Amino acid sequence: MPLFAPFAGAAARHADRPALLVDGTPLRYGDLLRLSLKAGAGVAALPRGAGGEPPRVALRLGNCVELLALVLGTVAAGGTVVLLDPKWSAEQLAAGLDTVRPALLVESAAQAAAWITGQPDGWTPPPVDPRTPFLIGFTSGTTGRPKAFVRDQGSWRATLEASWAEFGIGPQDGVLVPGPLVHGLGLYGAVEGLAAGATVHVQPRFDAADAVRRLAEHGLTTIVAVPTMLVGLLDAAEAAGSRFPAVTRVVSSGAKLSPALHDRLAAAFPGATVFEYYGASELSFISLRSSREGAPADSVGRAFHGVALELRGGDGRPVPRGAVGTVWVRSAMLSDGYIGPTDGGGFRAHRGWGTVGDYGWIDGDGWLHLIGRAGDMLISGGLNIYPAEVEAALRAHPAVAEAVVFGLPDPYWGDAVSAVLWWRGGARATAADLRSWCRGRLEGYKAPRRWFAATDMPLTGSGKIARATVRERAAAGTLEALT
Repeated sequence: MPLFAPFAGAAARHADRPALLVDGTPLRYGDLLRLSLKAGAGVAALPRGAGGEPPRVALRLGNCVELLALVLGTVAAGGTVVLLDPKWSAEQLAAGLDTVRPALLVESAAQAAAWITGQPDGWTPPPVDPRTPFLIGFTSGTTGRPKAFVRDQGSWRATLEASWAEFGIGPQDGVLVPGPLVHGLGLYGAVEGLAAGATVHVQPRFDAADAVRRLAEHGLTTIVAVPTMLVGLLDAAEAAGSRFPAVTRVVSSGAKLSPALHDRLAAAFPGATVFEYYGASELSFISLRSSREGAPADSVGRAFHGVALELRGGDGRPVPRGAVGTVWVRSAMLSDGYIGPTDGGGFRAHRGWGTVGDYGWIDGDGWLHLIGRAGDMLISGGLNIYPAEVEAALRAHPAVAEAVVFGLPDPYWGDAVSAVLWWRGGARATAADLRSWCRGRLEGYKAPRRWFAATDMPLTGSGKIARATVRERAAAGTLEALT
């Protein structure tokens, strides 16, 4: 079934129901369908690529109604959406455009609105092969150069069906999506809600106070956000003394939620299930940790609906439970790989299975635990260390809200394991306290040798912690050193 069909069906059933609120003014499903079909008519008239590929529509703009209308219209026409980060440098943008060579580049809401308005009415979507490339997104490799991955319509349709099976979002729900729509979680959260017939709230830019207001005034039931935005939202809610019993689900990805953050979510949203999924742009959903299933706090849960997991050793053979291996995934949601230049790392596929090089292990109860990615590994004193494992131990400390671990050059150790911490509220800990904490949870060589504390948190365009910037600040001596 075409990817456009779920949204079109929801719009037909709920034409007069609010579909989308961006700036506070609701847009009905019937009106969003009309805009999307006008956009589709325009996309259908665009020239195909030099190799005969579907027309590519590049979107480099902030959150707005027109962005979603263009996405839906491009889907209906069998074109390919290209997501470009407005925060990219001129060099990154030039490289991205050279890779995708779009038929249309849209860089503002005003440009998008004018272009859609100029398209004819009365257009009917054609049949679309599910193998048609639908989305080109970018994920940074170890060199920092963006790599362009491709998803087809069939894989995204499978992703929608898997998430509906896990999260159960439906027409009765109000969904808050505070993140940027040009990044995976934001766009997916909005499209998932619209395809299910829900009312989707999108912010022009993240505003924690506005998010709290919307939750209270509209009785929203669902939040889809990265952890850093959840922290901002909780800070605003706690400052206002607000709790939200109407919220039934919180969906998060992009980084591991700390135990302290889970506690805060439970207090602010007492009726909510917290869904924390592990995935990758190239693989889609991999595993899910639900607060109602009793998974260990340091795990990323069990296989997502429709996903088979296998941990493999260096020889490509499956490893037994408890042994560390590379995480391989088989599902109908895998990407078609990369286009354009890459750094040689990232996604690999073999006989229906795919991996992005993450390492982990599965415990005796079947829960998946991650220890990191090959490109993130440190070598300290000749021993391999994965930052994710150390970060998980540090986030469990009652004084720690967030942690980033990396290596700093050292003439003796090679990589001196180093940690930057953000405190929880007014709590603090000394380096001695933290070393003692690590001794009970990690092998001695994995414990950080250098400790730093930070107050502000640099973020990427998608709302994740900008790890490279954090490391640069520590190396430059601009952070507080803990003793």
